[in-house]
Amino acid sequence: MKKHILVTGAGIAGLTAANFLAQQGHCVTLVDRSPSLSKAGFLISLKSFGVKIMDELGLSGALQAASSPSETVDFVETNDSVIQHIAYDKMNENIERSVLISRGGLHQVLYEAIKNDVHILFDTTVVQVNEKEDYAEVELSNGSTLCVDLIIVSEGLRSATRQQYFDNVQFEDFNMLYVGGKLRQHHHKKVGAFKIYIDVDKMLSIYPIAEDEIAIQCYLRSFEDLKTLRNSAPSILKNAFGSYNAEVNHLLDSLLDEGLFFIDKMGMVHTSNLVNGRMVLLGDAGYCPTALSGMGASLSIYGAKALAHYIALEPDDLPSACQKYNHLMQPVITKFQGNAKNNALAFLPENAFHLEKFVANFRNASFSDVQKIMTDPIVLTKDQENFVLD
Repeated sequence: MKKHILVTGAGIAGLTAANFLAQQGHCVTLVDRSPSLSKAGFLISLKSFGVKIMDELGLSGALQAASSPSETVDFVETNDSVIQHIAYDKMNENIERSVLISRGGLHQVLYEAIKNDVHILFDTTVVQVNEKEDYAEVELSNGSTLCVDLIIVSEGLRSATRQQYFDNVQFEDFNMLYVGGKLRQHHHKKVGAFKIYIDVDKMLSIYPIAEDEIAIQCYLRSFEDLKTLRNSAPSILKNAFGSYNAEVNHLLDSLLDEGLFFIDKMGMVHTSNLVNGRMVLLGDAGYCPTALSGMGASLSIYGAKALAHYIALEPDDLPSACQKYNHLMQPVITKFQGNAKNNALAFLPENAFHLEKFVANFRNASFSDVQKIMTDPIVLTKDQENFVLD
């Protein structure tokens, strides 16, 4: 039976869920607090099952058209000595290809596919949810009221709706500052050839994504609050990378002066149950694995498909469908959040001793060892891929 489903948050998870549910014939309303979608945003790498699911949605062509080239990456020390050189095609030969795209670009691909099939309300948020016996009554910030069968909360890491209606959720401060941005600037670098600096408590990535555009991403271990970090971001970056070569400092100065950049402090979301009545958490709102998992976008897409899969199987028993989704997701969430913590320890060593040990081990690793490090943690079991519950 056709259901009325409200999706709050037009990010990767929400848009993917809306795509699948609209294809199933449900009436989908999507609300987002932003006034519109933007193609801007920091880079994400869509990998493995995330790319496969986009193919299943029929969006592989649009995804590829919106992506940026990615050919090689050099992990380097602060003196530019190469630790490990990786060719993406060879590294990913046994899994789905990786796609490098801006977060906003991926939003746009997903949005264009459903804009005529889904009722979308921008500049709108959930004000109040009143659960009845057979439906939920939702008051929106635009003054309207909806009666819906299910509310999918996909508002991101700091979801206001989750904070209001889910008491069993813990927010873990990952103690990591993230700065990501883009800079329009002609350069001599090879497009698609990336460089990642590994250092104590920090990592700096430089991505030439077009002849006149460079993306820059930084991770810095930090125990300060987000407001303090945002207010002092320029000085933090200059202090952190001031001893690097002149080219790096020029890029960072240009980014701060004329580029577009995003600053946030990373966190994880933990809960044993993603479901509360007729409300269900999806994406970062329910299980943020942080960018250091390397699979945040793919995990959001996977969760959206999993939820839609169980809704398709039990459209007249949405509580059961949501609980099956929750059961499937818990071990997957644990896996990718664990990956993020392992990556933080390995690629952002906490002291000089750990840095020296990482550099030596990574430099001496064979291709098969590197492939195992880079690809083994991002795959799912066959049962998980096919949504088979244990």
